[in-house]
Amino acid sequence: MRFGPDAREAVTDLLATVTPAMKADWIASVPRDWANESFAISEAPRTMYCAMRGSSCDITSSALNIGAQYLDANEPVVKEQLQKAGVRLARLLDTAFLN
Repeated sequence: MRFGPDAREAVTDLLATVTPAMKADWIASVPRDWANESFAISEAPRTMYCAMRGSSCDITSSALNIGAQYLDANEPVVKEQLQKAGVRLARLLDTAFLN
């Protein structure tokens, strides 16, 4: 999933694999859940965002090398987060403008 300069194509590719069950699950959550999901991702060792020290997620002092291996390992996470964001934003906008 490497996206090119065409935003419409990227959106189409992202939405192509979103199922009705995924949508239902994602819109059943609340913003607090979204924040907790994002925090859990930041704590995951594979994202290398921070080093866990007990229950503390401390940003590492070394520079993060974002190369092809890092991108390949984290691509599924990024893709799913973008999909969730699109579905959830659409739901929020629908709710805001239909009421």
